[in-house]
Amino acid sequence: MKKVKEFIRENKYSLPASFFIPAIIMIIIYATFGVSWKGEKTVLASDAYHQYVNAHVLYRNLMHNGKGFLYTFTSGLGLNIKAFASYYMGSFFMPLTYFFSVKNMPDAMYLFTILKFGCMGLAGFVSFKNMYKSLSQWLILAMSISYALMSFPTAQSELITWLDAFILFPLILWGLHSLMDNGKKTLYFVTLSILFIQNYYFGYMLAIFLLLYFIARTTFDTDKNKILRNTRDFIVTSALAGLTSMFTIIPAYLDLKTNGEELTKVSKLFTEKSWFFDLFSKNFVGSFDTTKYGSVPIIYVGIFPLILAILFFFTKSVGLWTKISYGAVAVFIIASFYFQKLDLFWQGMHAPNMFLHRYSFVFSLLIIILALETLKRIKEIDTRWIIDSGIIVFLGYMFVISSGRYPYVKTINVLLSIFFLLAYIIFLLARKKKLVPNSYLLLIASLFVVAEIGINAYYQINGLKNEWVYASRENYDNATKKLLPIADKVRSDEFYRMDNLEPDTANDGMKFDYNALAQFSSVRNRKSSSTLSKLGFRSDGTNLNLRYPNNTLIGDGLFAIKYNITNNAQPAKFGFNNTDLENLKENTIVTSPAIIVKEGYNDITFDDNNLTENQTNFLNKLSGEKLEYFTQIYKNNETISGNVSSDDKRVTLRKQEGKEELSFTYGITAPAKSQLYIRVPNISIDGDVSKDVTISCNDKSYTFNANDTGSYFNLGYYETPTDVEFKLKAVNNDNISFDKTQLLALNVENYKKAIDKINENPTQVKTEKNGAKITYDSKVAGDVFVTVPYDKGWSAKLDGKKVDIKQAQTGFMKIKTEAGKHTITMKFAPRGYKLGWLCLISGIALFIVYNGRSFLVKKDGENSQKNSTPVSKRKVPIKKETDSKSITKEKDNKKGSWFI
Repeated sequence: MKKVKEFIRENKYSLPASFFIPAIIMIIIYATFGVSWKGEKTVLASDAYHQYVNAHVLYRNLMHNGKGFLYTFTSGLGLNIKAFASYYMGSFFMPLTYFFSVKNMPDAMYLFTILKFGCMGLAGFVSFKNMYKSLSQWLILAMSISYALMSFPTAQSELITWLDAFILFPLILWGLHSLMDNGKKTLYFVTLSILFIQNYYFGYMLAIFLLLYFIARTTFDTDKNKILRNTRDFIVTSALAGLTSMFTIIPAYLDLKTNGEELTKVSKLFTEKSWFFDLFSKNFVGSFDTTKYGSVPIIYVGIFPLILAILFFFTKSVGLWTKISYGAVAVFIIASFYFQKLDLFWQGMHAPNMFLHRYSFVFSLLIIILALETLKRIKEIDTRWIIDSGIIVFLGYMFVISSGRYPYVKTINVLLSIFFLLAYIIFLLARKKKLVPNSYLLLIASLFVVAEIGINAYYQINGLKNEWVYASRENYDNATKKLLPIADKVRSDEFYRMDNLEPDTANDGMKFDYNALAQFSSVRNRKSSSTLSKLGFRSDGTNLNLRYPNNTLIGDGLFAIKYNITNNAQPAKFGFNNTDLENLKENTIVTSPAIIVKEGYNDITFDDNNLTENQTNFLNKLSGEKLEYFTQIYKNNETISGNVSSDDKRVTLRKQEGKEELSFTYGITAPAKSQLYIRVPNISIDGDVSKDVTISCNDKSYTFNANDTGSYFNLGYYETPTDVEFKLKAVNNDNISFDKTQLLALNVENYKKAIDKINENPTQVKTEKNGAKITYDSKVAGDVFVTVPYDKGWSAKLDGKKVDIKQAQTGFMKIKTEAGKHTITMKFAPRGYKLGWLCLISGIALFIVYNGRSFLVKKDGENSQKNSTPVSKRKVPIKKETDSKSITKEKDNKKGSWFI
């Protein structure tokens, strides 16, 4: 505590400055784009709007509603929160969501973002100052601000939980230095454990870097005993941190093993669009290309640190093997940017979905460390090396410009970069020649560093704004005003589902706390999503998305979709009645999430290409009926606005010159008592202007995004035979293609008969903490088919006695039932959850034992060494008279020094 107070006292100005300067810079930058606390724009861009704000609201809701932190039914029919949290909720700031609501969560996200950038600067300052005690606090301040506002976190600041990792990185490095220099392991163990627990993904990437960095830094030492001790401590402490973090990693791994995507196969030698001068192209001030596909690694951390990092390899006191070792680390990271196999290795052999080269931050970390090492030895640097380092950077810039391959490097980027490059070379030369007092150089150089990194941060946020768009406050508020009252009305312990025909996001259920089918998440149950895809819901590819809109009534009835949120623009759906809320309709023909199946449920075979047949067979299997539900009908006439080309399977429409729209119109006759659909499979729209398609049917018209919906488009319910004309139109685009269309009429009488048959053995399902309770009174024995995603973490008891849960139809569950009145209690605990707790406790306990043993051994060694020293050789302190003026002068020199 005494050392902490002393540290705060010695750095009483720079310590708070390290927090407030990056925070204030970010406030100013956001304000220039209209983003502020309660401003017209929110901080929600890209995934921040569609995923992260929903995750924050979910965390807040779980703290308030007491439903448990292990499972939720608000997303994808059901979601393992423990696995989800390891990717989306790993943040120091999550508990603060308790004090916010869905209405003002964008302001919470804004506040957290600002605080995180401030904490990154503060963590950087505290760590760097303790790692390099001899350096001036003001220079450390400049380096910490450069670290906090480097391009990687600013360009991807919408991925808000990533920022917490950047708070921990410098603390972990400080901990590693303490382990290697002083044998102190606690800080390294604690911070590394927290990183692995909060974000195993970034923890994995940093672990690779730490191993490389440890090996390189070991070359500074010549004492073999110290090297062996440090190697042992590094391996053991890292392993114990890994063991402790199994609390998160084991459940996440087991979930990913079951539901994760396949590893990416190495298909080529080089990464996509990589070129020789990529690194220099991303070291221009304000250089921003994209965070989507084909991006160049984001490595910018400032021109001043870059120059100093180059100078490290010219310092005289650094041995050749040390230079080679650090150079090898840099070369390995750079090579990873170019070679696909290495690039995938850093990212767990899985190609990311945009936001490429996610490990590129380690290059920035290395640059900062090398810069600090150079500043520690700045007096050794000759004038010619300063000039040569500037020439190296300048030539790199010229190669980029002359190549013509980097259109994102604008004239303003070039001018700013050359200006700051010249300024830093002049500062270094002025310091070397002692042309200007160090105190002045310190002030000017620090201002230049802050100005440069601040300008760069502005360009990164501007690039983010242009590429992903910061959502307006009005849009967020309008969605909240519409959906929150509806969610409040239907929310109860009784387990039914609600979904949105025109969703704000695919995670509306998560945000507004209602049970939903739709989902957009990297953590999901792929088995259930793939099964739902075969039943008409959109969830193709890797099942990253699961979309509710544009399926048939059978999907609603069998998956307990009791409510629809709609703006009444869509044609009527049979069985859905108005409620006292304008945008809410209630489904009167619906099953419970638990369906009693007479004589048990046996899986049926689904045809990937025949969704209609799949729905028919699935409904008949659950109901025990043998009915036909769909009848194909044919168009009476058609009108096409566009040029048509087709083959046996696919149709392509292209806009004709001079025509205002691209569309086709069908005239048909709807049979009596039918729900009418047109199936338009695999719609594809070229271009980035718009993916929207509008369906107009008689007096109703609605628009949907072709990428986000299923293929059954509702054309309305008809009680009597009715002539219908409808139009499908591409919005603001020149071509559209799709598989051959199919016109279908759903026989609602047969559909209702099958649902009524299921409901003859009624079940009542209520949600409980991390689970659900099913009560039923069945006339028959068989299986209860539960439309909740199958997961081995589920357990069940029938009237208090444990019963087996078996996988059904790949993605769902079934439990053997008995006739009569019974209760089934279902509980969820993620696989590996108990083992994770055991690892957490064991890791901490073993570290305490290991650390304590090391401390005692060290003390014993010091005591024996002290006692074995002959009296004649012991150093005796000699009292030396010191002139008070010389002491004052020495303090002033230290305080005013730029580098020391």
